[in-house]
Amino acid sequence: MADPTPEERLERLTTALSVASPLSKESGAKWEAGCEGAFTDFRLRCVHLRRERATLDLVQDKNGAWHFISRFSRSRPFMHDRCIEVLKIFMQSDLWMQAYADDPDLNINDLPPGIIAEFTKRVKEVRPDFEPPQASPPPEPIPSAPPDPVTTMRPSNCAVVVQRCSSAKILVDERAQTWEQIGRGLVIFVSFAKGAKEDVVPHAARFLLTAKLSTRDAPGGAGSPQASLSRSGSLGRTGSQRAAPGEAESIATLCRQGAEQGLLVLPQETLCSELDKDNIGLQYGHVCPRNSAEALLDAFVNALRTISAEMVGNGRVVGAKELKIISGGSSASQNMEMTSAGPFMHAFNF
Repeated sequence: MADPTPEERLERLTTALSVASPLSKESGAKWEAGCEGAFTDFRLRCVHLRRERATLDLVQDKNGAWHFISRFSRSRPFMHDRCIEVLKIFMQSDLWMQAYADDPDLNINDLPPGIIAEFTKRVKEVRPDFEPPQASPPPEPIPSAPPDPVTTMRPSNCAVVVQRCSSAKILVDERAQTWEQIGRGLVIFVSFAKGAKEDVVPHAARFLLTAKLSTRDAPGGAGSPQASLSRSGSLGRTGSQRAAPGEAESIATLCRQGAEQGLLVLPQETLCSELDKDNIGLQYGHVCPRNSAEALLDAFVNALRTISAEMVGNGRVVGAKELKIISGGSSASQNMEMTSAGPFMHAFNF
């Protein structure tokens, strides 16, 4: 099959933007329901035109694109790396930067903090008199003791560690020796921090289902961790373009393509531990209380089930496989066995 022409890629970006642009004006509920799917398609189309600057300049609704990426950056901080990828594509074009500078309703402080300085410099190249709005001044610091030599990076809501597996099982009834098992997929260890908000749960679930963390077949060659990581900047394929054996792909995409996938979710409150004041022992004062953690874990597992069903097609996609999800519950005792699919582990804070 021949690669799409620049004109065809432009048409696909225009179609994606026709969804994303009006969505940026919608109320909270509609925005929350559709923004991540719209961004996934929008980003993919932008990436396909990253070397076609002249074609990218032909996009008509540049302002709509800027408003969408600005709002998405503001509302999805855990996806800032993907946002920066799109912003750097736009920054190659003087016409795109001019469109940004000409729109008084855009606020540069909505963009990911890691790119604001570079972005401001680029805007000034096309509009020397451009002055970004001042960010709100930070509150006065509260005097405190000097920081400890070792500091802990606390998650504001939850911490997640993901391990790719070939198979994993957990003992659910010790007396009857009953095990529940998944095949290829992911083992997800999750811990909720004190004060965690339930509204982060669907964001975390959707991210884990769409990030390229799993694989179709046994690793090796193209599926080695190095090869998988080298491709992590590109998005998943459509349902008709299957991932190569061992190649990293998202759980949602693999299920739509008919691959058997599973998730084993295990609570692991120690992920929110921190060093004590002597930097010797561990303390768990930042861990969410047991009752709240159990409710958040249930909400997280339910979100994985609901969102994965929507992504896989709720039985409407021919050949798609339902994602198998097992929860280890909140029991203090966890007897688990896992066959690792290579040293492929990631940690995320939400």
